[in-house]
Amino acid sequence: MLMIDDVFENDAKTAAATKDELIFSYSLGTNFVTKDFTHIVRDILVDSTKALSLLQMLPQSRKDSTQPGGLKIGDIKLLYLQFSGNAQIHRPILQLTKSHSEMFLKTSEWFIKNQNEQGGWSVPVMRSIADNRLILPAGWHSAMAQGHGLSVLTRAYLLTNDARFAKAAKKSLNLFNLLAKDGGVKNQLFGFDWYEEYPTTPGSFVLNGFMYSLIGLYDFSTIKDYGNESKVLFENGLNSLRTFLPLYDTGSGSVYDLRHLGLKSSPNIARWDYHAVHIYLLKWLHTITNDPFFNEIADRWIGYAQGKKAKHN
Repeated sequence: MLMIDDVFENDAKTAAATKDELIFSYSLGTNFVTKDFTHIVRDILVDSTKALSLLQMLPQSRKDSTQPGGLKIGDIKLLYLQFSGNAQIHRPILQLTKSHSEMFLKTSEWFIKNQNEQGGWSVPVMRSIADNRLILPAGWHSAMAQGHGLSVLTRAYLLTNDARFAKAAKKSLNLFNLLAKDGGVKNQLFGFDWYEEYPTTPGSFVLNGFMYSLIGLYDFSTIKDYGNESKVLFENGLNSLRTFLPLYDTGSGSVYDLRHLGLKSSPNIARWDYHAVHIYLLKWLHTITNDPFFNEIADRWIGYAQGKKAKHN
């Protein structure tokens, strides 16, 4: 039997096993401890998967071989639900096989409540890159994270027509206009803007994070009355991508970033799973823009994954 204990505390460990190894505590933070009622949605499958993964008790693959590891509906059974301390239950407790809309909207609300004055969702840990040659102190912002936030908030607005989501998305654009050295997510390469997954100085120019940010900008650019600035940023980013994409082509694969330009170091070759990410993001951008250039590069890079190489002289 597995016992999962949700506690209203701030703990760096989201899940931690106790000494008997079958009781796990999840920290939900202290934001819930208020006089107001709080609506909580938990995914028991996800919570159980995370807990058991700490003990390496999950199978490496499912019996049907459709997906490695993890749990699926039917693998676990909820025996009881218990509350400790003083609590008042205001709404019915529901057990559902799916609660996607509720979980999505709760996540969307998180983006509103946790957006800082700069319009961002900062990363609370230090990031070291290139053998500590590039350091981002805790509190940095990522264009990739901002892009994901834009995608979530755009969908929340379209689902609810709640202007709070659109306003939060618009506020998040501020960091795209701010240089990395000033706390933003923008660097420049030969005068072209680049939205940095890791806004280091000198720039690292990570390819996949940049393309993810473009997708978020595109999503919000489709919202009438709110997305005009996002459209400008998106088109500006596309221009940079068209210009510099050939620099990421090694003739047999792709590079993860362009850190070697600023650091005068060896290139950071993308491993094959990141190379695959580059390909599907290029295909995605081709679908969005209908620009054959992105499809041409993607198909060439698919060839590299199959063993093809560029011609030599």
